[in-house]
Amino acid sequence: MRYWLFMAAAIVTEVAGTLAMKYGTHHASHALGLGVMYVMLVLSYTCLALAVKRIPLAVAYGAWESLGLVLITLCSAWLFAEDLKPAKLAAIALIIAGIILLERGTDEAPVAVESDRAA
Repeated sequence: MRYWLFMAAAIVTEVAGTLAMKYGTHHASHALGLGVMYVMLVLSYTCLALAVKRIPLAVAYGAWESLGLVLITLCSAWLFAEDLKPAKLAAIALIIAGIILLERGTDEAPVAVESDRAA
Protein backbone atom coordinates (compact mmCIF):
# COMPACT_ATOMS: atom_id res chain seq x y z
CA MET A 1 0.00 0.00 0.00
CA ARG A 2 2.86 2.36 0.81
CA TYR A 3 4.19 2.07 -2.74
CA TRP A 4 0.83 3.08 -4.18
CA LEU A 5 0.98 6.19 -1.98
CA PHE A 6 4.37 6.98 -3.52
CA MET A 7 2.75 6.43 -6.91
CA ALA A 8 -0.07 8.85 -6.08
CA ALA A 9 2.43 11.42 -4.83
CA ALA A 10 4.44 11.04 -8.06
CA ILE A 11 1.34 11.74 -10.14
CA VAL A 12 0.14 14.68 -8.04
CA THR A 13 3.56 16.36 -8.01
CA GLU A 14 3.94 15.89 -11.77
CA VAL A 15 0.56 17.49 -12.37
CA ALA A 16 1.34 20.34 -9.95
CA GLY A 17 4.66 21.01 -11.65
CA THR A 18 3.17 21.06 -15.13
CA LEU A 19 0.31 23.33 -14.06
CA ALA A 20 2.79 25.67 -12.33
CA MET A 21 4.72 25.93 -15.58
CA LYS A 22 1.55 26.82 -17.49
CA TYR A 23 0.44 29.28 -14.80
CA GLY A 24 3.81 31.00 -14.88
CA THR A 25 3.61 31.56 -18.63
CA HIS A 26 0.27 33.37 -18.26
CA HIS A 27 1.25 35.59 -15.35
CA ALA A 28 4.16 37.82 -14.38
CA SER A 29 5.55 35.01 -12.22
CA HIS A 30 7.25 33.09 -15.04
CA ALA A 31 10.42 32.42 -12.99
CA LEU A 32 8.36 31.31 -9.99
CA GLY A 33 6.32 28.97 -12.18
CA LEU A 34 9.48 27.38 -13.56
CA GLY A 35 10.98 27.11 -10.07
CA VAL A 36 7.91 25.33 -8.74
CA MET A 37 7.89 23.10 -11.83
CA TYR A 38 11.50 22.00 -11.28
CA VAL A 39 10.92 21.22 -7.60
CA MET A 40 7.72 19.30 -8.30
CA LEU A 41 9.30 17.25 -11.09
CA VAL A 42 12.24 16.29 -8.87
CA LEU A 43 9.77 15.20 -6.18
CA SER A 44 7.73 13.37 -8.80
CA TYR A 45 10.67 11.34 -10.10
CA THR A 46 11.81 10.63 -6.56
CA CYS A 47 8.39 9.28 -5.60
CA LEU A 48 8.23 7.29 -8.84
CA ALA A 49 11.61 5.72 -8.05
CA LEU A 50 10.31 4.68 -4.63
CA ALA A 51 7.09 3.30 -6.14
CA VAL A 52 8.85 1.01 -8.62
CA LYS A 53 10.45 -0.91 -5.77
CA ARG A 54 7.20 -2.93 -5.60
CA ILE A 55 5.05 -1.79 -8.51
CA PRO A 56 6.15 -3.20 -11.88
CA LEU A 57 7.80 -0.54 -14.01
CA ALA A 58 5.32 -0.87 -16.89
CA VAL A 59 2.39 -0.29 -14.55
CA ALA A 60 4.07 2.50 -12.58
CA TYR A 61 5.31 4.43 -15.58
CA GLY A 62 2.10 3.86 -17.51
CA ALA A 63 -0.04 5.06 -14.62
CA TRP A 64 2.28 8.00 -13.89
CA GLU A 65 2.23 9.31 -17.44
CA SER A 66 -1.35 8.39 -18.28
CA LEU A 67 -3.08 9.54 -15.11
CA GLY A 68 -0.88 12.62 -15.12
CA LEU A 69 -2.03 13.37 -18.67
CA VAL A 70 -5.68 12.87 -17.73
CA LEU A 71 -5.40 15.12 -14.66
CA ILE A 72 -3.46 17.79 -16.55
CA THR A 73 -6.10 17.79 -19.29
CA LEU A 74 -8.96 18.11 -16.80
CA CYS A 75 -7.20 20.74 -14.69
CA SER A 76 -6.25 22.74 -17.79
CA ALA A 77 -9.88 22.84 -18.84
CA TRP A 78 -10.88 23.97 -15.37
CA LEU A 79 -8.05 26.41 -14.55
CA PHE A 80 -7.09 27.74 -17.98
CA ALA A 81 -10.41 27.39 -19.88
CA GLU A 82 -8.87 25.03 -22.43
CA ASP A 83 -11.25 23.12 -24.67
CA LEU A 84 -12.52 19.76 -23.48
CA LYS A 85 -14.19 18.39 -26.60
CA PRO A 86 -15.82 14.97 -26.96
CA ALA A 87 -12.71 13.57 -28.65
CA LYS A 88 -10.61 14.47 -25.58
CA LEU A 89 -13.17 12.90 -23.27
CA ALA A 90 -13.14 9.71 -25.36
CA ALA A 91 -9.34 9.67 -25.26
CA ILE A 92 -9.41 10.06 -21.47
CA ALA A 93 -11.80 7.10 -21.19
CA LEU A 94 -9.52 4.97 -23.38
CA ILE A 95 -6.45 5.95 -21.35
CA ILE A 96 -8.15 4.96 -18.10
CA ALA A 97 -9.31 1.66 -19.62
CA GLY A 98 -5.75 0.97 -20.78
CA ILE A 99 -4.33 1.63 -17.31
CA ILE A 100 -6.85 -0.72 -15.75
CA LEU A 101 -6.07 -3.48 -18.26
CA LEU A 102 -2.33 -3.04 -17.79
CA GLU A 103 -2.62 -3.15 -14.00
CA ARG A 104 -4.88 -6.22 -14.06
CA GLY A 105 -2.41 -8.13 -16.21
CA THR A 106 0.66 -7.45 -14.05
CA ASP A 107 1.66 -8.82 -10.65
CA GLU A 108 3.41 -6.74 -8.01
CA ALA A 109 6.99 -7.59 -7.16
CA PRO A 110 7.33 -9.87 -4.14
CA VAL A 111 8.25 -8.39 -0.80
CA ALA A 112 11.94 -8.92 -0.04
CA VAL A 113 12.58 -10.78 3.20
CA GLU A 114 15.43 -9.56 5.40
CA SER A 115 17.22 -12.92 5.25
CA ASP A 116 17.16 -12.75 1.44
CA ARG A 117 18.87 -9.36 1.50
CA ALA A 118 21.74 -10.61 3.64
CA ALA A 119 22.56 -13.43 1.22
